[in-house]
Amino acid sequence: MAVQPSATMAVEGRVQEMRRAGENVIGFGAGEPDFPTPEAIKDAGIEAISSNFTKYTATGGTPQLKEAIAARCTTEQGVQYKASQVCVHNGGKESIFLATQAILDRGDECIIPAPYWVSYLEMVRLAEATPVVVPTTAQDNFKITRAMLDAHTTSRTRMLLLNSPSNPTGMVYTEDEMRDIADWARTNDAVILTDELYDRIVFTPTYARWLNVAPDLVDRTIVVNGLSKAYSMTGWRIGYAAGPEGYIKAMLKIQGHSTSHPSSISQAAALRAYTMDLDAEIETMRAEFQRRRDWIVPAMNAIPGVNCVNPEGAFYVFPDLSGVLNKPLKYGRTCATSEELSIYLLDSVKVGIVHGEAFGAPGCARLSYAMALPKIQEGVARIADALSFQ
Repeated sequence: MAVQPSATMAVEGRVQEMRRAGENVIGFGAGEPDFPTPEAIKDAGIEAISSNFTKYTATGGTPQLKEAIAARCTTEQGVQYKASQVCVHNGGKESIFLATQAILDRGDECIIPAPYWVSYLEMVRLAEATPVVVPTTAQDNFKITRAMLDAHTTSRTRMLLLNSPSNPTGMVYTEDEMRDIADWARTNDAVILTDELYDRIVFTPTYARWLNVAPDLVDRTIVVNGLSKAYSMTGWRIGYAAGPEGYIKAMLKIQGHSTSHPSSISQAAALRAYTMDLDAEIETMRAEFQRRRDWIVPAMNAIPGVNCVNPEGAFYVFPDLSGVLNKPLKYGRTCATSEELSIYLLDSVKVGIVHGEAFGAPGCARLSYAMALPKIQEGVARIADALSFQ
């Protein structure tokens, strides 16, 4: 099976290689908060080690953590969840992978709005199903509508992957936009996988969750979330899925023959995160991401040929760079694609970005602003220099 490597990991890998060689590279590639994990969570991990909580746990997570997540989901989603409807994994990535493996079969179709997170497409292919990409543009604010979904729905449509706030665009669906999608979902029996990893990093006044808008579709909805982004716990590798017991049991069967369960230590840290009030720490990070967003968007738009939509969440900008393609650039190169442009930036001014082709959006690129503002400013200055025309 032809599975493509992760473009985001490839960019970050090359950036790290260049840094090890002593080069001053600014990497906009990694989708990873630059804040430390909150102290209370780190303390829980240390306590777990000290108390020898270092053995196997139940497949899919400890009962205590699953109970805490079920309670959290009940509050957030507005529908009742039990621990038996939750399974805990090695990051949200594993949650999505297991869901696609458990639900999709050969011949099934999975609708994926583009731009999409790089792994969605490959996970669907690994399940031997067919990804059906629904393209959007900056003019659509990178959001799908019911009309777009209707045009891509067939008798084989089995799943919709819905991601809000979005990686890579940072766009957030409004309540009305979610209702539009829910109206489509009521015309078929597709499973909705709602990826809410960035739910605590939102800059719009309100955040509309899928099940807040469509609670009647809970019986065919899988909610995926985790601690990597909101709690700055990427390396701890804790994510979860919540959904109908039948789907969760199927996911647990696959997990039992693959990873078994996440680290016991990480689960103890996650339990602390989900059972204490860390809103102040999360708000500090969210506010700083918004401050950086408010600087980088106008700075990118000030570059001739660049069109950068203002993101409403997460920590990415997704500029349309088509205005600088096929034009002679300062350092002696003409780039026909955003992939060529990303190579040009790394070679000429030592800036790493992830090209839009990896996200199903040729001509665009993803830049993560999860780094200190002075670094962002220096990186954008380098980009502006490299994208000036000869």
